[in-house]
Amino acid sequence: MRHTILALGAAALAAALALTAPSGARAATGTFSYFTRQGAVTHGITDPVDGRCYAVGHAQGVTGNETDRNAYLFDTPDCQGAAAYFPSGFYRVETFQSVLFLR
Repeated sequence: MRHTILALGAAALAAALALTAPSGARAATGTFSYFTRQGAVTHGITDPVDGRCYAVGHAQGVTGNETDRNAYLFDTPDCQGAAAYFPSGFYRVETFQSVLFLR
């Protein structure tokens, strides 16, 4: 079941990032993997930067977070609106358009 976090907008994410990374954005370690179509070749984001929005197109299918950061999945291409929490080390079937990583 998808856990939706309401009212998690860009301002709240920026504030959270400012509190967790005072010396600037830092990169996660590891790879976040996803598909853009069922049965398609897998895509990956390696060592994503904290607080950066990654537009992924129309991702759908098995998604895996093998980074050391929690991810937030959005149904929009610009990390706006409600987000679904996707913890580090987690795999599940998802549909989303952008992803944001936070420490």
